[in-house]
Amino acid sequence: MKIYKYVLMAVPMALLASCSAEEGTDPGTNPTPAVTVYTYDVTDPALNPDNDVRVRFATNSAAREVYYLVERASDISEFIKENGEEAYVNRVIENGEKIAVEGAVNTDVNLTDIHGDCVISAVASNGTYGKRGTATFTGLDWTDVVEGTFYINQGFVGTQSTFATLQKCVQDPTLYRIEDAFAVGSSVKMQLINVFGEDEDGKYQLFRIPQTNTPFTVRLQGYDEPQPLWVQDIGYWQGQESFVTSVSGFENGMYEDHSAFFQFAWMAGNLGCIGYETPSFFIPTAE
Repeated sequence: MKIYKYVLMAVPMALLASCSAEEGTDPGTNPTPAVTVYTYDVTDPALNPDNDVRVRFATNSAAREVYYLVERASDISEFIKENGEEAYVNRVIENGEKIAVEGAVNTDVNLTDIHGDCVISAVASNGTYGKRGTATFTGLDWTDVVEGTFYINQGFVGTQSTFATLQKCVQDPTLYRIEDAFAVGSSVKMQLINVFGEDEDGKYQLFRIPQTNTPFTVRLQGYDEPQPLWVQDIGYWQGQESFVTSVSGFENGMYEDHSAFFQFAWMAGNLGCIGYETPSFFIPTAE
């Protein structure tokens, strides 16, 4: 697993009193070093949110260094079963990456190329060692299902078609994605739900579409800079899942032959929805 260079994010001591528990810092007076581990989506567009994660190591005032190690959850469980928790703490110290810290700070690290169900373990130290802090992250892997073409017909980006591949997630059999749907490297995920519809083209299974960035931008009157376009399903846009968890005319569906229709809500920056009427389609290549 590749580890990106860490970035220290020190919290000024004068502000510690105003930090909430969610921020992660715990100034305290405990002489035993401690670390709490949090995970967040990566924000760097060069990183891959399927396999990369931003991790925050939040230490207390006694900590002077942190050791962290990422390993598969099953391997850790087996190790602890055979050797005990204390032995695994020593393993983190002996084999993990080391970060110097100065007491109660938040230290953010981008961890990359993670696959499968993994645990991020961390141990704080000041000459003595505290308890292991942990967080989990599942790196997604994909298998190809069928190749095809993704069609977009949207007023702000025009009519476009791209060669794309329907893929299924190894870790979650209800999760699919259209790889390269909007462009090379720009995919859209489809989370199947246990609801079905039927029309003249056959039976289809409904799915949700989480927030997805696209490579497109749009120029809108009153704004100097072009606004980035992103999509999500209409249920997420409206904050009401019933729009897309029943056959309502706003749902998204995948047919038994793996063709699919997408009723996107097209969002511009943080300005809201600018279009949702025209569906997009994935059509498998005929064999």
